[in-house]
Amino acid sequence: MAGQNNIDNANSYDQHGNPINREYDLGRDGAFIGYRILIGQFYTSGDMKEPIEALKVKGFQVENVKNEDEFILKLRSNHYQIAWVISSSTIQNTTFITTLIDFHSAGGAIFLFADDIPYVAHASEFLNQKFDITLTGNYQGGRTLVFKENGYLQAGCFGHHEIFTGIKNLFEGVTICHPVYSKSKKHQSMMTVATATDGNPYIIVFDPPANSVEGRLCLDCGFTKLFINWNSAGTARFIVNVSCWLARAKK
Repeated sequence: MAGQNNIDNANSYDQHGNPINREYDLGRDGAFIGYRILIGQFYTSGDMKEPIEALKVKGFQVENVKNEDEFILKLRSNHYQIAWVISSSTIQNTTFITTLIDFHSAGGAIFLFADDIPYVAHASEFLNQKFDITLTGNYQGGRTLVFKENGYLQAGCFGHHEIFTGIKNLFEGVTICHPVYSKSKKHQSMMTVATATDGNPYIIVFDPPANSVEGRLCLDCGFTKLFINWNSAGTARFIVNVSCWLARAKK
């Protein structure tokens, strides 16, 4: 089931062509009891009720904070396996990025969210220091990406990956940024798994080699889907799938 996009035997499908029911998600309901997610919601305007409830169904314990100082304090407690970072326009605490890098280097997994400029600060600065990647752009998207087996780099497509389990069509978001890669080789460990309809990378992942203690990482370049497009094509399943994948557990 993991990584399967074309599901032909589902009992029913939604209006977007994706199978209905959570049995087609990457992780089973209740399977992630004992896993803790810390959400740093630094873009504070959105309501996170639906994403948090969806995570809890899988068993995750979730805490949502909107203050960098509180986020840093909690992240340093070693109580969390996964951190979500929803970027705003500025970073207030000078130790934020080093704390996040330390968390990731010690095995913590990270789900980075950015949107159009200027709401990229936290994700962009972390990626810049860790992988020599920066974020820019303000693409007005609003379209739906389609699954194509090896379509990772094709405009309007996403390729085969566990985070897209049970998804044939995926809303790309409304306002979207994109990564810009430097000439160094540090970014080569990042993989583009979905490309927006403007042809720029849209979702990228980092899956560390077996001999590394670093955590997994995923970047999503259009975070408003969390607040205003939760019921759009594939959004809820994708967000939950990524969190299950970040946990590294076979569930």
